[in-house]
Amino acid sequence: MYCPGCGKEIPVGYSGPTCPACGATLKMGSSPTSQPAGIPWENREQLGFLPALIGNLRSCLFDPDRFFSDMPKRANLGAALFYVVILGWIGALGGLLWDIAFEGTRRQMLQALGFPGMEQTLAGGMRMFIFIAVAILFVVSGILHVMLWILGGAKEGFEATLRTYCYAAGSTSLFQWIPFCGGLVGLVWCLVLQVYGLSRAHEIPAGKAALAVLLPIALCCILIFAVALLFAGFFIALLKGGGSV
Repeated sequence: MYCPGCGKEIPVGYSGPTCPACGATLKMGSSPTSQPAGIPWENREQLGFLPALIGNLRSCLFDPDRFFSDMPKRANLGAALFYVVILGWIGALGGLLWDIAFEGTRRQMLQALGFPGMEQTLAGGMRMFIFIAVAILFVVSGILHVMLWILGGAKEGFEATLRTYCYAAGSTSLFQWIPFCGGLVGLVWCLVLQVYGLSRAHEIPAGKAALAVLLPIALCCILIFAVALLFAGFFIALLKGGGSV
């Protein structure tokens, strides 16, 4: 028998509530699986690199319920990080190519709006965003896990949350190859996959997982709106003060 969390074999006669290898929770009233749990990407030595990558993408994007149910929760974290780095850079390459292709159109549009030098700032900002996106991977996963903990849904540890985010973000990063709306579509689908993934990885209701995913976004929007109001009030006060002099 094998652990549904890490896929390792459970010792014969073992009846504890958690896996002795990874600590994943074993469901009460059910026995471990009769074959190793896993997903295509983490079986690439047997499947081959490209078939495992394509199979992982297909399963994660179009059958997330099964994918995240089969995803090991606490083993082989390096595979998940490798996955998001590879696909993240492939997706970023697509975004960069579209950025170059429409550079002339963007420059003309910005010049018409009165921002003649803004296109260079945007191009540099896009490249900087690529590096920042990789750097904040652990931060975003940490925020998700804290929200799960506050809501009482962090049942399988931080590694399960991080693995979920890696596979969701990595798989949807390829949407950047779609011009104009690809980034937005990828963002929305990534949020959907995170809800599926956190629900299956931590075995919590989908509503609680959705709240953990969407609440930080809502709080950020409220904070940005509050800061914008603060600056607007500050500038209005400056204008009124300047007009009275």
